[in-house]
This record gives sequence, structure tokens and C-alpha cells, in this order.
Amino acid sequence: MQAQTAGEVVDAFFEALNAKNHQSLDAICLDDMQLHTLSLAGDIVLNSQSKQGFIDAIKSIPRETKIFEEIISEEALVTEYLAQYTMPYAFYVNGTLSHTGTNVITLLKTKEGWRISYIADTRKKS
Repeated sequence: MQAQTAGEVVDAFFEALNAKNHQSLDAICLDDMQLHTLSLAGDIVLNSQSKQGFIDAIKSIPRETKIFEEIISEEALVTEYLAQYTMPYAFYVNGTLSHTGTNVITLLKTKEGWRISYIADTRKKS
């Protein structure tokens, strides 16, 4: 992976997600990355996932299933070694809106470049 800005890594994350490219996702996330999801259907439910759990979930999506996460807008706070992005989104499965929510992605600048260290998101069924 070449030296990139934090924003380029975030863009690469969504390109890899939409392509279900688990190798690229693995490369741009720290090994101990965490993902926390708040499901907002009735009772609020918190789900936690490790990087490996996330990668395994992407691998388990059938080849014929198309996914697309559309970023609605983006706010960023970027310092020399820490960056955080907040992005409302809409998530589609096979062209049909599945859910909406907001992502918060935190990146750290390591010796290897910018890497995603944490993702939190909300999910509300459409």
C-alpha cells in the first residue's frame, strides 16, 4: 500500500467494501480494529465485531449479492496522526435500500501509513 492521505484510505475502504474485496479491507485496517454497531429497530441493540469477524462477514456474502454503501455527506477532523470521519449513508442490497445510518471512522497514522482503527455505525431499517 502506497503512502496515502486519511481521506484516500476512507475512500479505498468503501471501494473495497462495495467490491467485497476482503484482502483490501484487511490491508487498510489495523489488526485489532473494532467495529461497533447500534441497531435502531425498536430496542437499541449494540453489536461488537473484531476485524476478523468483519472480514469473515464480507467473505460470507454470496458472490451474486451486490452491495453498495452510498455516502451522503462527510465531515472530517484530520490532525497529523489522528483522523475521524463522520458520514451519513444509505446501504443497498441488490439495488434495494436495506438501511440507513451514520458511520464514524477513526484512523491512526502508523509507520505503514493511515490505517482504520475503529468504526462505529448506526443502522435503521428503511
